[in-house]
Amino acid sequence: MIGTPRGRGLVQAKAPAIALAIALLGALHASTLAGQQPVAAASQDSAQAVQTPVGRGPPSAAGSFVRSMLVPGWGQAVAGSPGRGAFYFTVESMAVWMILKTTKTLGSASDILDMRRLEASARLSADPSIDPADVAAAVAAAAVVTDASELREIRAQQREDWVAFGVFFLLLGGADAFVAAHLSDFPEPLEVAIRPLPDMGVEVGFRLAFAF
Repeated sequence: MIGTPRGRGLVQAKAPAIALAIALLGALHASTLAGQQPVAAASQDSAQAVQTPVGRGPPSAAGSFVRSMLVPGWGQAVAGSPGRGAFYFTVESMAVWMILKTTKTLGSASDILDMRRLEASARLSADPSIDPADVAAAVAAAAVVTDASELREIRAQQREDWVAFGVFFLLLGGADAFVAAHLSDFPEPLEVAIRPLPDMGVEVGFRLAFAF
């Protein structure tokens, strides 16, 4: 009779404690999950920030100028004008090829001149009617020598012209790349046409397009 009420009281006293413990455990678990969610979100944001590439700005005018001086047409291509870049690359390639070609022909003309001088000197030195002191002047005045000398001068002038042509278009391409970098957001207004000429030359045409 006495033990039964004490057992009920013990059970009734433990029930609120168990409920309180369960509630505390649930609150602790919820707070743990809430604390983990911002960390996961932050890690995702940082991963996205790492994976997102940084966009490049427009090319600088000085950089485009330097590129075009190193490789003709490179500055225009970087500035968004590949057609003009191809034009300057083609012109400079042709100029370099013609410089090499005229250098070779100049060397051949120099060899011909030296050979003509030797032939004339040997012939005139064997002529008893010519004073040995006058042989050098006679060699310089010989027709074959003067013709070879004129040919050499023509070849030298051709090479100088092509060197000047290449330097001019190299500087022009650098200036054009400098301007193209400033106007990279505008449409390309310049159209270029190239036509080779039969006498080792080239004809270049420009056309400007205006929008009204």
